Amino acid sequence: MAIPSITDALTNTVLSFSLPPEAIRNLTAQIHQDILAHSRHIWHSDFTAIHPEDLEFLFGAYDQRFLAGNCRLALNGRQIRFRLSPRMTSAGGKTTRFLARTGEVHYEIAIASSMLFDGFRSTDRRTSVCGINCDNRLEALQRLFEHELVHLIELFCWETSNCSASRFQSIARRLFLHQAHTHSLVTRRERAAASGILPGSHVSFEFEGLRLRGRVNRVTKRATVLVEDPGGQKHSDDSRYKTYYVPIARLLAE
Repeated sequence: MAIPSITDALTNTVLSFSLPPEAIRNLTAQIHQDILAHSRHIWHSDFTAIHPEDLEFLFGAYDQRFLAGNCRLALNGRQIRFRLSPRMTSAGGKTTRFLARTGEVHYEIAIASSMLFDGFRSTDRRTSVCGINCDNRLEALQRLFEHELVHLIELFCWETSNCSASRFQSIARRLFLHQAHTHSLVTRRERAAASGILPGSHVSFEFEGLRLRGRVNRVTKRATVLVEDPGGQKHSDDSRYKTYYVPIARLLAE
């Protein structure tokens, strides 16, 4: 007789999951209210502070309400870390399986906190995550976390995960009603572009009491600005530039 693996219960739960859409929406709404009631940092839906322990809370809440606790059981004593990333500026999250030289495995779920805090201003366009419209940061956080949770489930059950593949999208759709595997959160690059700050744009900024002028080379969390300087590094146009990393809010388009 074959001995069931530690992940069989999770696999069976995921593949057999079937609830009406309204029941799924009720479960996610309950989790929304649970974190508002229990978090030491998230006090309202458009929160201004968050802590990795909030992601850990979401993991437990989703595991209990959707997966009968089988996701934590599938860890089988292995470590899982929850991290907030202020450096991620395009991907909303990332789930990683780490394999040490000793053979020990551990996992990490990271969420792009900068993208959550950069968006949801009163004048912003409507945003969606995983094909679902989000009216506030907490709704967006839940959709991002759900997406990463499906990655984790696939890593537990099949050791590989690909959100553009049919298996992932089927699981995400049945568990969480996701209609897409991408997001349309407002990015810093989009916000900068709306202010006329794009790669190639000429800008000015204050640095150590001086007004410097240069050209934007790249926009991520900050703008990379090249300023002509005889003591700088030579570039392909045969000019010499010094490189400055400037917060977008400090730039003026010229």
